Parts: sequence; structure tokens; C-alpha cells
Amino acid sequence: MAEQTVVFISGTSSGIGKALAEYYLAKPNHTVIGSIRNSSAPSVAELKSFKPASDSSLLLVHIESTSTDDPKKALVAIEEAGIKHIDIVYANAGGSPPVVALEDVPVADFLSSFQTNALAPLVLFQTLRPLLQKSKAPKWASISSISGSIGMMGTLGTHITVAYGASKATLNWLTR
Repeated sequence: MAEQTVVFISGTSSGIGKALAEYYLAKPNHTVIGSIRNSSAPSVAELKSFKPASDSSLLLVHIESTSTDDPKKALVAIEEAGIKHIDIVYANAGGSPPVVALEDVPVADFLSSFQTNALAPLVLFQTLRPLLQKSKAPKWASISSISGSIGMMGTLGTHITVAYGASKATLNWLTR
């Protein structure tokens, strides 16, 4: 039997993260590790009830993006589950504060956006790197946004997402 393909996806309780988790769970011989914030959310119950393909399984771990300790605790749970490598990481979890003009945007919006959208993926990378290095073909994918493109700000009008856009531009820089 072929070695399991192990996929880590942050933010699997909804949206892109949930869709990615279901996609990989529908493939045979995959282990999906999904990070969630709230284990009692209805969308998490839906994900838990998803019927995986043959020899595929789901492991949910708690990671709150503002915590620098949660990824380390999740790594312990991953290793305790007997997982020895990770092939693909999707740094997907993120968030956006309300849209506020540059002259009015609170510093707190910048701090929370940078913590969630740039620093949390960095900490996740630093934590999971040893397991990624054990993969035969490791892959890292940061889920960003057109709002993080400095070159397209004027064309697309993304300058209105001040804190979010700046944090996604930072994520793009870190990923590169």
C-alpha cells in the first residue's frame, strides 16, 4: 500500500478550508489534518460527518490564529496520532476587520490583521517545518487575496481594505 498523503489545512470549519478538507477526504489514502477554532460549531459537525474515501481520515486540531502556543499544541496532537510527515500545508485561516478608510483605520485593526493573516501562518510554518521536511515532495500554499497585491490596488480598488490588504501583502512577502 502506498504511503498516506498527509495534508494540513488551517481554518477547516468553513469556506475554502472546509472545501479543501472535503476534497482531500474524498480521495483514497489521505490523512487530512484540519485546524479549527470552535469544535462545537455546526460546520465542524458537518465536516466530522463527511464520509471519507477508502483509507482516508480526518484529524482535527485546535488552533486560534492569535495564539502562538496553539500550533505547538497541535503538533503534539499530530505526532501523538502517529503522523510522521506532512506533504501539503494550506495556510488558509484568516480574517478581515471592517473596511475603514486609511485616515480612520484603528491601529488595533492592523495589529489583529497582521496577527491573523501574516504572523499566524509564519508560526504555523515554523512549527510544521520539521514534518514538511520529512515529506518526499513538500508543498506550502498560503491562501492570500487580490487585496494583498500592491500592483493591482488602483486597478481593482483594493486600497479600501487597508489593514487586511497590508496583512495579505505581508503574507505574500513571507511566502515568497
